Amino acid sequence: MSFQGEITHLSQKGLGVVQHPENGLSYFVAGTWPGDMGEFEITDRALNNKKYGYARLLRLMQPSPQRKTPECRFLGFSGKECSGCPWMIADYSSQLEQKKNRFLHAMRRAGFNPDTLDARSVHPAPSQFGYRNRFQVKTDGEKLGFVAEGSHHIVPIEDCLILNDTCRQHLHALRQRLPNRAWIPAPGNDWNFIDLDDQSPAEPVLLNRKQPFQQGNRAQNQWMKTWLGNKLEQHSPRRKIVELFCGSGNFTEVIAQTGCPEILAYEADSQAITALQQKQLPNVTARTADLYHPFIWKTLKKSIRNADTLVLDPPRSGLKTLQGFFDTFAALETICYISCDPITFARDAWAFCRHGWELADIQLVDLFPHTPHVEIMAVFRKH
Repeated sequence: MSFQGEITHLSQKGLGVVQHPENGLSYFVAGTWPGDMGEFEITDRALNNKKYGYARLLRLMQPSPQRKTPECRFLGFSGKECSGCPWMIADYSSQLEQKKNRFLHAMRRAGFNPDTLDARSVHPAPSQFGYRNRFQVKTDGEKLGFVAEGSHHIVPIEDCLILNDTCRQHLHALRQRLPNRAWIPAPGNDWNFIDLDDQSPAEPVLLNRKQPFQQGNRAQNQWMKTWLGNKLEQHSPRRKIVELFCGSGNFTEVIAQTGCPEILAYEADSQAITALQQKQLPNVTARTADLYHPFIWKTLKKSIRNADTLVLDPPRSGLKTLQGFFDTFAALETICYISCDPITFARDAWAFCRHGWELADIQLVDLFPHTPHVEIMAVFRKH
């Protein structure tokens, strides 16, 4: 049964939200934007809390003033189209506004009063297209492309507008090799994946081999590194800096430039640590450590207890293990927290503030235009 309504706002995951006029339930709808008036069809029952369900847009009756025609002809929301850039349906300024709203909503739910947060406007990407320097495609030997959201369906892609020139050339070269019996997945698997970036050669093609991690937007990554360097310089000299989730040294390079006499960098991936060690950055000691181990802070306490500065850039799950964290870092004066997830950042930020820290600086960064993703850079100071 269909119903009509207006998209009032976006969910935390970036889906439009519309309220059913009769049952009062709210429904998440992909491919919609606040202000869209449309006809919707319920596709899934209400979730366990009985307040939300899922619907799809049947007919757009009146588009939002911020809505625009997507530049990419492969974008769609049927489950058989590429939905990798779902916010390409809206103008860029409204995308930035919604990214900030997403952050503030997460902070409100964690316990903060958004009106007291000095969250600046999202730093925009210098290029909305051609920015992506790495990508992953799936192939079954016959088709090659991206997997549709919530499905196991490979959407064949002839081109991708967000890839930079080198990555687009890689994509086109891969397509020229279809069909390819060597790319047929093993029994029980839906596909093989191919990971490429603009620093790796197109040949030979390595199936199911991940490339070393790097930020997907080089220009914005450089801006973030400059931001971090400026924040560290504002409060120099440093006696000892600890970096958690250092990867292969993206931000470690900036930390080393401060001239701090002792820098400890930790990461679970041994290959990333080896790559960092090979850079031979001054005063940097890189060590492998499982930063999600239940007793990790007790294990590291002797090495890091006298650190005055902490820099961390965790994955989406955030710190996750906080038991013993504040006792271990008893000498800390400054925390620079870089996050790719508003929800886990808000959770960790609330824990920091409850243990005597204040959120002194917030900068949001648009790393991936046309997606709900927003990067968070924050500085915490001890009360």
